[in-house]
Amino acid sequence: MAKNIITDKALEEKTLHTTETTPPTPHRDKLLVSRGSIVANILSTLLLRIAGRCSFVLLGFYLGEHFASASIVAVVIESYYITELLFAPIIGGLSDRKGRKPFLLFAPVLGALATGFLLLASMLFPHPNGDQFNWQIVILLLMVLAGRLLEGLSTGFNAPASLGYITDATVGSEKLRARVVTAFEVATVFGLAMAIPLGGTISKWIGTWGFLVVMAMHGLNFLLIMFFMGESVKPSENSEGSHGSLLSSFQVITEKRIFTFLPAWLTVNALVGALTNLTTIVLAYPNPAADQRFPHQLLYGGFHKDTATYIVGGFGAFFLIGMGLWVIVLPRMRRSTAMFIGLAGLAIVIVCLWLVNGLAENPTEISNSVKPELYTLLPLIVAGIVMLSGFTPAALTQMGAISETLPGKRGAVMGLYSVALGVGQFVGIFVGGIAVDMGGFYGLMIFSAILGLISFFSVLYMRSHNHDMLKTGAHSA
Repeated sequence: MAKNIITDKALEEKTLHTTETTPPTPHRDKLLVSRGSIVANILSTLLLRIAGRCSFVLLGFYLGEHFASASIVAVVIESYYITELLFAPIIGGLSDRKGRKPFLLFAPVLGALATGFLLLASMLFPHPNGDQFNWQIVILLLMVLAGRLLEGLSTGFNAPASLGYITDATVGSEKLRARVVTAFEVATVFGLAMAIPLGGTISKWIGTWGFLVVMAMHGLNFLLIMFFMGESVKPSENSEGSHGSLLSSFQVITEKRIFTFLPAWLTVNALVGALTNLTTIVLAYPNPAADQRFPHQLLYGGFHKDTATYIVGGFGAFFLIGMGLWVIVLPRMRRSTAMFIGLAGLAIVIVCLWLVNGLAENPTEISNSVKPELYTLLPLIVAGIVMLSGFTPAALTQMGAISETLPGKRGAVMGLYSVALGVGQFVGIFVGGIAVDMGGFYGLMIFSAILGLISFFSVLYMRSHNHDMLKTGAHSA
C-alpha cells in the first residue's frame, strides 16, 4: 500500500513538472492545413521577396545614376525596413488571434500599391539631378520614401504571418518543421539574392517600366494565396489571448533566450544586408568617376549593371547550395556550433575579397600576372560563403524552437524574425553606406569585420549559457 502511495505521488509530481515545463501541443485535427497549402505559403514568400528585390534593383539603378552618395541612396531605398520592423510584431500577434490568411492576402496588395508610387515617381522625374538639392529632388525622395515604406509594410504583413503559418502546420512534427523552415529560408534568400540578376536584366531592357513587372508578381501572389492556401488558425485556438494588448506582441523580446540571441542575429543581418545590397551598387559605379574617387580598388566601380547583378546573384546561388548542405548536418550539432562555423566562413570571405580588391584598378585592367591569384581566391570565397550559409537556418531554427515554449505567441515570436532582419539590414546598409563613402570597398570590408566580431561575442555568450541546447536525444558538437 505504501509503495502504491509513493508511486502515485511520484507520478503526480512528474505530471505536474511536465505540465509546467512543456507547452501544450494542439491536436492535429484542429489544423486544416494540407501539404499543398504549405507549399503555397512558401511560394508566396518567394514571390514577395522576388518582387521586393526586383523593385530594389530597379530603384537602386535609377537613383544610383543620379546620386553620387551611396549613403543617401541606401537610406532612401532601405527605409522600408522601418515599417517592417515596427509592424511585424504587431501583425504577428494579430495573426495569432485573427488568423494568418487575411494578412497574407493584404501583403501583395500593399506591395502593388507601393510599386505604383515608385513607377509614378520615375515617370514624373525621369532625369533628376542629384547634385542640386531643390524642390523637385525633395518631392522625388518623398515619393520614393512613401513607396518604400509601403513595401516594408507589405513585408511586415507577410513574414510573421507566413512563419506563424509554418509553426502552426508543423506542430508535433520535428522533421517536417526542419524541412519547411529550411524551405522558407531558401525562398527568402533566393528572392533576395537570385532576383538581383533578374532585376538587373529587367532594368537593362525596359528601365523603370520594370515596375509593371513587379506589380504583376504581386497580382500573381494574391491569386496564389486566395485560391491555394487554407487557414491554419481557428479563433478558438487563441481565445485565451484574444483580449491582450497589441503592444504585448513586443513583450516576447524580453524572454531571456530571445534577448541574448538577437544581437548575433541582428549583426549578421546587418552584414548580409550591407554586402548584398551595397555591393551591387558599388560594383556598378561608372568610371572614370569611380577610379578618381577611390583609385586602385578593383571592386569599386567599372562593372556593367548586369555583370554586377550576376556576380552578386552567383554568390547568392552558392549561399543557397550551402543551405541545402546544411540541412543534412544542422540537426546533428548545437546551433551555436553552426553559427561559429558560419562566422569562420565570413572571416574567409572578408580576407579574400580584400585581396581581390587590390589586384587591379578596374575590371578592364586585370593583367595575366594576377589571374592565378584571382583564380585561387575565388574558390576560397565560395567555400566561405557555403560555411556562412549555415548561420541563417540555425538562427531561424532557434526562433522556431523558442516559439514552441510560448503557446499562443508563435506569430509574435516569429515576427521578431522580421524585426531582426529589418533593423539589421537598415543599420547595416546605412552605416555600411557611410563606410563605402569613406573608404570605398575597403571601408565595406572593415565594417563587415566589425560586425562579425560583435556577432562572435554574442554567440559565445549564448553558448556559454546553454541557450541553444538541442533537445534530448540530439547529438552535440
